[in-house]
Amino acid sequence: MYKSHELSSEVGCQQGDPLGPAIFSLAINPIIKNLKSKFNVWYLDDGTLGGDVNTVLSDLSFVRSSFENIGLDLNFSKCELFIHKSSCTLTDLKPKFDDLAPNIKLVDKDSLCLLGSPIFEESFPDYVSNSISNFKSHTNSLLEISPHYALVILKFCLFVPKFTYVLRCCPFWKHQNLLSPIDDLIKISIETILNIQLSEPSWSQASLPIRFGGLGIRKISSVASPAFLASINSTSGLIGNILRALPTNYEITGFEDAKNAFKIACPGKQFPDNPKSQRSWDNIYCDLTYNTLLNNCTGPDHARLLAVGAREAGYWLHAHPSPNTGTFLDPTSLRLATGLRLGVSVCTPHICSCGTDVDRLGHHGLSCQKSAGRFSRHASLNDIIRRSLATINVPALLEPTGIIRDDGKRPDGVSLVPWSLGRMLVWDATCVDTLAPSHLQRTNVKAGAAAESAEILKRNKYKSLGREYHFVPFGVETLGPWGPSAHKFFGEIAKRLVDVTGDRRAGGFLAQRISIAIQRGNAASILGTMPQGPLLDIS
Repeated sequence: MYKSHELSSEVGCQQGDPLGPAIFSLAINPIIKNLKSKFNVWYLDDGTLGGDVNTVLSDLSFVRSSFENIGLDLNFSKCELFIHKSSCTLTDLKPKFDDLAPNIKLVDKDSLCLLGSPIFEESFPDYVSNSISNFKSHTNSLLEISPHYALVILKFCLFVPKFTYVLRCCPFWKHQNLLSPIDDLIKISIETILNIQLSEPSWSQASLPIRFGGLGIRKISSVASPAFLASINSTSGLIGNILRALPTNYEITGFEDAKNAFKIACPGKQFPDNPKSQRSWDNIYCDLTYNTLLNNCTGPDHARLLAVGAREAGYWLHAHPSPNTGTFLDPTSLRLATGLRLGVSVCTPHICSCGTDVDRLGHHGLSCQKSAGRFSRHASLNDIIRRSLATINVPALLEPTGIIRDDGKRPDGVSLVPWSLGRMLVWDATCVDTLAPSHLQRTNVKAGAAAESAEILKRNKYKSLGREYHFVPFGVETLGPWGPSAHKFFGEIAKRLVDVTGDRRAGGFLAQRISIAIQRGNAASILGTMPQGPLLDIS
């Protein structure tokens, strides 16, 4: 990696030694102070010596004898010898090291790695090829489990999580041709697991973080540059300490090129205030991609992208799938939830039972007057609110009698103890369709506008309650956004949940259950539009 290195030898502690890594590290501290190599780096039981041939031989001999004095043996079959530039031929050097380190393995530029990361760009193709083979074997295994479990494993355990370390160490961002096959494999894996087909715009959206309306399963190519830039900025001081003994000035390979590439990819954007944070760099790229998607779409697609970009719209994607806690989605519900989020085809065009044509996106079912999921979703939302109130010692009753609005209908629930200023809590929940024609004009401008409008209507309908009760409208939308009143009410419940349970995540778990209930209702609504029995002929 550094031009001044002529030769390096990587040595490792033999497995099974009685001394653990921590004790080993303490033991070698006085030893490495006496090494004369221009470049020597030690991390736990992994060490690297670099310099001219004689210096490395001398230091290796010293390390070997010093280790023997403290009862440690080097396993030379696991050690590597790399010759970068030397006036000596390999034939001349090999016998010298064979005498001192028998069975040491010779490596070249195509296979040289340091702490698991490739050093030279010549080794990048083989490294990527091996990684793709490993990823394929893992993704094939994911097809044998439930899609919801597979989606979580794909997001947290494969691809970017496995590759981030290498992206931070190496300038892979310059080799998009090598990263593209991995991105293609990620796309195919998502399509196979979720049983959907991604167009180029929907794939760009899916690869964004959840906070930008995506699935949180990132492209390797989009993370490569932010990872490298953040890593160099955060480790520049350490690199300087390691290399300050060099007789000449040094430069970090690819750093200036990476900054120039950032300026080209994000014209007019400033470097982040915290250049050591990978998320700071990544946010700039993601914001650019998200806004590009927004600017290139109109109508329902624009409203959809605005809605799924709201924070609360992605809570269900943060939930760990568990049947015991009610956060597990069956394969069909998961497919429909992700399809609605990404704007891809979820069904074959057909005629709803109400007589309306349903297109491949299935949006009609979300606002249909005969929606099959409306009542189950409404019941689930109210049950979640009631249970959360019971947890914070505020018992409540659903659909109470005696509290009737002007049109004779009852609210969804009332608390049995005072909520605020000695008044009982009364709430009424509603879930409106983000993409309904009656709401589209507002939701095309602002995320959550339909829920906010629904909350205003609820307040007007229950204004007859006066000051005797503390009324709260809880408005949410089919694509996820919440209304202002729902946000405020949730915040109050979440704070009390944390106080009662002592778990800072309690509010987050409540938000996830609400989000999951909305997705289940959406799935039931879409499925409810499909013909049944003798009506199954959709031609």
